[in-house]
Amino acid sequence: MTAAPSSPARGGTRDELKRAARRLFAERGIAAVGMREVVETAGQRNAAAVHYYFGTKDDLLRELLIDGADLIDARRRALFDAAEAAGEPDLRAVVEANVMPCIDLGGDTGEGETYFRFIVNVQNERRALFSATVPEHSPGYARYLAHVHRLLAPLPAATVNQRLLFAGLALQTLVAAREAALDRSDTGDHHFWSRPEALTGIVDAVEAILTSPAG
Repeated sequence: MTAAPSSPARGGTRDELKRAARRLFAERGIAAVGMREVVETAGQRNAAAVHYYFGTKDDLLRELLIDGADLIDARRRALFDAAEAAGEPDLRAVVEANVMPCIDLGGDTGEGETYFRFIVNVQNERRALFSATVPEHSPGYARYLAHVHRLLAPLPAATVNQRLLFAGLALQTLVAAREAALDRSDTGDHHFWSRPEALTGIVDAVEAILTSPAG
């Protein structure tokens, strides 16, 4: 009788499929990538492997979204815990607690290589799926929103919400650009994006959007 594959083998195949899928979605978009291509890119021979491990394409997208969201938000909550332990954090500390968890994600299936380009494409092509999946895995982000509203309380709530939207879009774009540059590098280093000043600049940019003079 043929022995069933061990758990490590199943886990390895699953992880290879996730890594391959995220990269394809990040580089080419969501609609342009078929599940057979994911299987081939992952080096698997069973054409039904994605269906076996994940179910539908939407199920795979949800799992990839959750993997990165959980990774980011665990770091974000830890930073907010530390900042709030000393009292009510100022805006700089709040922005840093939101931005820095997005940098150098790592991750067991290479989230740090492609996650932000992937979520940009999901939001562009599958906004409803993103909105139905990520918020419940982002309680740390909800703390960020609450702190910003507290700190910008003199402004109308609609103005604060607009700035939060613009700041979020700017952060995603900047981190995705950094991610792409590092991903293209053979050494994982980049003459601009690897410098501490670049990370400080991202925080500066997000903070500037939130605190710009009212028009």
